Amino acid sequence: MRPRIEEIRLIIASQPGDPYKGESQFNARCGSCHTLFHKGGKIGPDLTSYQRDDLGTLLISILDPNAEIREGFENHNITTHDGRTLSGFLADQDANVVVLRGFDGADISLRRSDIVTLNPAGGSLMPEFLLDGMNDAEIRNFFAYLRQSQPLSK
Repeated sequence: MRPRIEEIRLIIASQPGDPYKGESQFNARCGSCHTLFHKGGKIGPDLTSYQRDDLGTLLISILDPNAEIREGFENHNITTHDGRTLSGFLADQDANVVVLRGFDGADISLRRSDIVTLNPAGGSLMPEFLLDGMNDAEIRNFFAYLRQSQPLSK
């Protein structure tokens, strides 16, 4: 992974990107799962307060999403007594109920007594090859948008 991280770092450093063009890249590749500046999905972590100015951390998170999965966003598999198999994040739980946030962002409440198995899946939902198919300009634009400290005004 290190050669790919260095390759992307050099692409980003070679010239500035256009954050306005990068917004569409973000929306297409990340926005359905992640929120940034109050826009986007609620499946993955809200990236607004994430360390987006730290390129080293950002590159590892994007290029190797299984390296570190943010607490609360671990994927879990549940099997129920009625034969359902469900996957998602544990949005909440107590002694009687487990609330699973599905990949569509909807919460499903399950009584613990209805659950046969509840196991961590052991991997990130985020795709490993997020930047594949992007040319150098698109990569620079994507990171220019992602690294903005405040929302863009059009």
